[in-house]
Amino acid sequence: HTLVPLARYLGFNLEGLPIDGNGLIPEALDEACRLSDIRAVFVQPSVINPTATLMDATRREQIAAVARKHDIAIIENDVLGPLVEGRPPAVAAFAPERTLYVTSFTKITVPGLRIGYLAVPDRYVAAVANRHLVSNWMATPMVAEIATRWVNDGTAMELVNWQRQALRRRQEIAAEVLAGVDYRVHRDGLHLWLELPGDRAEESFVSQARLRGVAIAPGTSFRIADTPWRPAVRISLGSTTEGELRAGLSVVAKLLLGDPEHLLLAI
Repeated sequence: HTLVPLARYLGFNLEGLPIDGNGLIPEALDEACRLSDIRAVFVQPSVINPTATLMDATRREQIAAVARKHDIAIIENDVLGPLVEGRPPAVAAFAPERTLYVTSFTKITVPGLRIGYLAVPDRYVAAVANRHLVSNWMATPMVAEIATRWVNDGTAMELVNWQRQALRRRQEIAAEVLAGVDYRVHRDGLHLWLELPGDRAEESFVSQARLRGVAIAPGTSFRIADTPWRPAVRISLGSTTEGELRAGLSVVAKLLLGDPEHLLLAI
């Protein structure tokens, strides 16, 4: 969500690559590396934002092999990975010599624990050292201490398990309210991906939902350049109560299955 504006600010050229139901397509990455001066590939293999795809172990190994073949770096965003019970090994496990592995406590424990970590191979240590000074001077020591203690005493894992159960309850709410609606979701994911039917426009749909007090993200927020993509929206399952989630999803269902113009006049 923030990768595109950050890359533009830094002057990096981004190239979107095709994905399927298993995530990034290795052949597409291989072709891009042959045709362009690719320096690194950014992957989010566990419940990718926004399509909620979980990349299997074979695909992760294939991505690592392509990166090794072309000697490019891998930036692995695994902020949602720990939520996925029994998830495959990280891409970093298949290419530890070239993978910069990033994760965070914010999404998997409590939102206020705003701290994460970056694991890098020796070849990139000098390149990343002190880069955090660009955005902040240092991580808050107290927050770092809390995170460390929670990992060591098992509290972090207890919170992860609590989050999983809470998300699964919310998945059940979504399945009930959106019955008859085709969408993508992972049982341990924080969001769902809903492709709009027919010729429904993203911005119009998002605006109609906003008028009714429901905030959803258009697919264009996650799109890079002219990457082909059917009109779709991402719906977050967190950051609200279960009752509010049910009410919000009911609005989405009515907009999808009912007459949006009639609903608008009825407000």
